[in-house]
Amino acid sequence: MDAFIQTLREGLRAAAIWELNGLLALLYTAWAHVAALSAAGAWAALLWWTPPGRRRQTALGEQFSGQRPWLLAVGALLVLAAFLARPPAPALLAVMTVAGTLAVTLDRFNPDGLRWRVAGGLALYALAAFAYLGYGAYLDGLDAMAWAEALGGQGEAAATLAQGRAFISTLATWGLWLILPLAYFSLLVQGLLVHPPLGSTPEQMITAVRTRGQGR
Repeated sequence: MDAFIQTLREGLRAAAIWELNGLLALLYTAWAHVAALSAAGAWAALLWWTPPGRRRQTALGEQFSGQRPWLLAVGALLVLAAFLARPPAPALLAVMTVAGTLAVTLDRFNPDGLRWRVAGGLALYALAAFAYLGYGAYLDGLDAMAWAEALGGQGEAAATLAQGRAFISTLATWGLWLILPLAYFSLLVQGLLVHPPLGSTPEQMITAVRTRGQGR
């Protein structure tokens, strides 16, 4: 009986250790991909959020339903890019997705239109991140000896490959880190400031005006 209890205790201890190690591994993986998970969460909120008054607007509801398959495809693209792209692209994607979600939430005039523009900006950035990742993998897989034979020597081949990598790195630094994010955020600001801020939706304002008109 004592041997059975001892064996049971050892089995429970081993199971607890396995569970703890699995939990720690899961937390470590989540922390390593926190940018991608943040982008996924923000995009899910953007996809399923319903603006005030949407349920009473059949035409707008149908418009958003038509956008949803495309928005799902864009969401899958940006989450995949956030998982695979090189830093700091995943963090920038997460920040851009969160900012886009907040902008669409704050927009009271045309949230569907702004949502579509946000999706376009994020899709463009994700495609640029994939292009940089693919071209970097292409350069890493080039055969230096083959280049040496074509260019007349290993020194010339190494210099050419180094110049190619430096050129792509410069483009990625300016494009992915600065130009595309600034263009995206300017798009959000323009979408929010194109109309003056209001405390209610345009539909609520129209309803209030009509109600006052009927009461006179």
